[in-house]
Amino acid sequence: MNKALKIVLAIFLFIIIAVLAGSWYLSKHWRPILNERLQVLVSSSSDSLYTLTYDDLEFSWYRGYASLTNVALKPNQAVFDRMKADSLAPDNQYSIQVGLVEIKNFHPSRLYRQQKLNIDDIILVDPVVSVINETMPKKDTIEVKDQRTLYQKISKLLKEIRVDNFNVNNLTLTYQNNNTDDSITTRLKNINLQVSDILLDSLSGQDTSRIYYSKGVHFKMKNYRIATRDSLYHVNLSDIDFSTAAKELKIDHVALVPRYNKDEFYEMAAKPTERFELSFDSLLIQGIDIPRLLESQQFRATKISTSGGDMEVAANTNYPKPVTDKRGKDPHQQILKLAWNIGVDTLHLSNMNIVYEELSKVTQQRGKISFNNSEISLYNITNDSLLLSRSPHLKAEVRTKFMNAASLDVHFDFNMLSEIGAFQYHGKLGAMNGRVLNQVLKPLAQIEINSADIRSLAFNFKIDQRKSVGTVDFRYDNLKVKLLMLEDKGAIISKRKLASSLATTVIINSSNPDGIGKYTRGNVYYNRPQSYAFFKIIWKSLFQGIKTSAGVSEEREAKLKNTAKDTKRAAKKVGSFIKGIFKKKEE
Repeated sequence: MNKALKIVLAIFLFIIIAVLAGSWYLSKHWRPILNERLQVLVSSSSDSLYTLTYDDLEFSWYRGYASLTNVALKPNQAVFDRMKADSLAPDNQYSIQVGLVEIKNFHPSRLYRQQKLNIDDIILVDPVVSVINETMPKKDTIEVKDQRTLYQKISKLLKEIRVDNFNVNNLTLTYQNNNTDDSITTRLKNINLQVSDILLDSLSGQDTSRIYYSKGVHFKMKNYRIATRDSLYHVNLSDIDFSTAAKELKIDHVALVPRYNKDEFYEMAAKPTERFELSFDSLLIQGIDIPRLLESQQFRATKISTSGGDMEVAANTNYPKPVTDKRGKDPHQQILKLAWNIGVDTLHLSNMNIVYEELSKVTQQRGKISFNNSEISLYNITNDSLLLSRSPHLKAEVRTKFMNAASLDVHFDFNMLSEIGAFQYHGKLGAMNGRVLNQVLKPLAQIEINSADIRSLAFNFKIDQRKSVGTVDFRYDNLKVKLLMLEDKGAIISKRKLASSLATTVIINSSNPDGIGKYTRGNVYYNRPQSYAFFKIIWKSLFQGIKTSAGVSEEREAKLKNTAKDTKRAAKKVGSFIKGIFKKKEE
């Protein structure tokens, strides 16, 4: 080895030793300086309200690395009480504990030479954050706030702050609201938060592509459950994934679950109401306008979609609802009354199974109606006046399998600007065996279909707060209907031994068109009672048209009801006579 090479190696070794020694010296002497600076920073920025503690501080200037273990930021109660007495206390108190805080590669040369704090990674492990919210009294005098931007506040010390990745792992958040008589506490667990490309410089504040100076926030949470305010349901969410960069929210499973079975539910409910059970295999909200949401609290999204859903609505007429005025309460009118300004281009519910079940007060039996494998789409869902001035109609399309037996297509058109809540709908039901309807007609209407070959049912209606006008085209063959009677205890006697002899069989128009080709259309003009809700007026209008198509006029319907009553009275007399005969034999 020649002399020149030895000199080069010696110089290189000396530089390495000098750098390592300098790094050790800086790290050793910077540690107490950093500790002091941190304490002063926390105290001064919070008016001495908070104190910072930690077990250990590791700092390496050479590696650009720093870490804190078992960090705690806690409020000073004495200071808070003094601020409260002086009407200076903040509405929120924070208590923060973090198992580990790591800062990786903060590029000390850039910080020293260019006054730029560039950090590759900041990692918080197992943080526990508690927030107590209570509105505090404030002084009447208005203090002049500092109008400087965040960059202007730091510009004398730093020209730039950039963090490539800020990760919060396994966050537990507790929020306690003390503004009500009963304190309300919300807990969120197992939260993972990733914030990417945080930049604070002279231009980043005007960069509309950034959210809170970052290029993206990614929020993940495994499971979340909350009880509804009335304590009748739980809302369950699984695998929540929200990304500001993708502008979307994903939830793998959503469920509204009643806390009580059907018998207990109505006893626990404080008022007559339906019992809902709802679940979606997945929920996806796309195209969320994040800046608008944060700045104006207005919700905009291009599409909301679900897949694999089930919904059951159960009613119990043993607990009848009080008669109330339903005007102005149709679904599209309720959207207009929302306190939150919303605008959603498309809502699509895929593969939904919907069941409505009602327990009859008369028969004490349950009737069900179902819509299977439903595809439901709504377009232009908004209450924004500007959007409605451009496009005032909310439209809906429903494709489903009615009673899992026949295809049903329905189209709705809601005029959102109509002062009388005008909307129209039309649709068509495909061919089916009418006896399928017995599972809803027997318990709820005391009617049994002996036979009915339904070929099609088409309908077209215009409805508002005052009336329903439309037509029903009901084509069928071999229609025979039986009116059922009840025993004193409420059981339908068609299930008893004497059913065939005590029930009244009524033959209406057996076919439409009839044997000579005469076709009867159901023309409907129905004055809407003020107490009729949205679905009730739809059903009543449709049913009126079906009856007219089947040849049941108002006069004939009254006659049939009187016949049923006379038959029931006759049945009772026959029963009493038979009982009397057996009684005499026993004597």
